[in-house]
Amino acid sequence: MSTLPSPSPIDVTNNNDELTSFRRQLEEQLREREELVAELHPRAAPHIDLVAWSTTQSALQVVTQINAALLRIEAGTFGTCSRCARPIAKARLKIIPYADTCVPCHADGTS
Repeated sequence: MSTLPSPSPIDVTNNNDELTSFRRQLEEQLREREELVAELHPRAAPHIDLVAWSTTQSALQVVTQINAALLRIEAGTFGTCSRCARPIAKARLKIIPYADTCVPCHADGTS
């Protein structure tokens, strides 16, 4: 059985193009989620429209995660697993840029 290589860490210097790309992606996703919440808000109550309420709750959870990721960029810890302190694979961050755990920690259910 072969061992997978360790993921390379994200360069968290403020002038890094890759980090800037992640920041832009996060900011765009944040705007989209906030617009969705604003649109659904008038009817987002479980007794009025359960789907709108559920969608709003999910979007608000992601908004919180995106804001936390933006704070990690500012703190210089973006791309580092919050559980084991190992690098989060770039492929995972490209799919879920607000991820705060690496795949093994997420799979272990520790996140």
